[in-house]
Amino acid sequence: MDKKEIFKDFIDKNDVMIIDKNASSRSRLLKIMVDLGCKRHMVHTAGSISEATEIISSKKIGVVLSDYTIGGGSGFDLFKLIREREPDNKQLTLILVTSNISQTAVAKAAEEDVDSFIIKPYTVESIQNNLISTIANKVQPSAYILQIEEGKEQINNGEYVKAIEILKKALTLHSKPALALFYIGQAEYLNAQATEAQGSYNKGLNFNNIHYKCLVGLYEIFLREGRLHEAYQVVKKIAKFFPANPDRLAQIIRLAIQTENFDDMQFYYEIFISLEERTRLMTNYIGAGMYISGKHSLINNNTETAFQYFNNIAVSCSEFSKFLRAIVTVLVENEQFDLAEKYLTRFAPDARDGEDYLIADYLIDSIRIKEQTILVKKGLELYKRQIRDFECMKIMVEAMAKCDYKEERIMQFKLEMIDLWPEKAMILSA
Repeated sequence: MDKKEIFKDFIDKNDVMIIDKNASSRSRLLKIMVDLGCKRHMVHTAGSISEATEIISSKKIGVVLSDYTIGGGSGFDLFKLIREREPDNKQLTLILVTSNISQTAVAKAAEEDVDSFIIKPYTVESIQNNLISTIANKVQPSAYILQIEEGKEQINNGEYVKAIEILKKALTLHSKPALALFYIGQAEYLNAQATEAQGSYNKGLNFNNIHYKCLVGLYEIFLREGRLHEAYQVVKKIAKFFPANPDRLAQIIRLAIQTENFDDMQFYYEIFISLEERTRLMTNYIGAGMYISGKHSLINNNTETAFQYFNNIAVSCSEFSKFLRAIVTVLVENEQFDLAEKYLTRFAPDARDGEDYLIADYLIDSIRIKEQTILVKKGLELYKRQIRDFECMKIMVEAMAKCDYKEERIMQFKLEMIDLWPEKAMILSA
């Protein structure tokens, strides 16, 4: 059976799914697929991952054509979901539609996760040739792919030495065997040969320096061995070239903070704002990352960068009033009083009776109010509301001392502060 016959037989038995945010683009691809011989009732369209998953659950999908950027994420996110749902469907064909050189490079580097890619602008002929070749290769895999599949089966059976032997034979069957080297690395790592696995992943990256699976394999080795700085450099590369998803972005931000790569936080913020769906958890992570990075920049006199991070928080993370409170606190500590007042105005109206606003407001009061009795009164009001904040209580007890409060009364608050914040107790006067 030649490739055209394989293609015709395949599309006669399998449904096709097209995912693109743009309705006219979906319609155009649908028409092309029908012109190529697909039955109209077997071609389904969707604009987002959620719509696509509904179709997947009710139809026998054999071919998926997804745009790079779709509603709810990326084509990669969708492909991962489909692979997880149908791990045993070896003939499932996933094709990414790309619109520029960088997306095409990513598609090439996502070997095995993407079966092929179509570059815009496309023609009926280019899609036909691509589909015929891709589907034929899925139905009748090359010797290289068959060898890899045999090796993967041995890995799944726990036969790691045998898997390595089989996969090494695949190296001679392809001019750039990055995928085979990835699975060799997997088998080596599972066989407690971490150093050898690292070498195999690096060899794969020599063939394709952004090979997705090899990068992920290398990242996981470094992370598990506690080599955080090396892990960070790898995952930063993954973030640069591959579509972001909230889970991975949260991991990267946490690792950037752990390795003190604060200068990279603006890059991750730009990824964050490009996401169509931003969960509260993700917003919390990016807010924390920018605050810590902004504070670090401020302490190191890089005020321009610090204010950029703080402004990002005010724009994109204001639903978390704790960040605005933290910004006001650090600005007051660094005597940036005018700016602290500016960020106080960024609290939402419905947050202005909340603890974060009241603390921030009191900190600014400590600058603009000279009458110590007023500061004591306001501090005690916060205390009676069960609001506890180290800086606020410190301001209050200092004001009490200036107002000649009895030492026994002041000591009551100092002891509570020592109990709540022992690490800061040394700065309290005896």
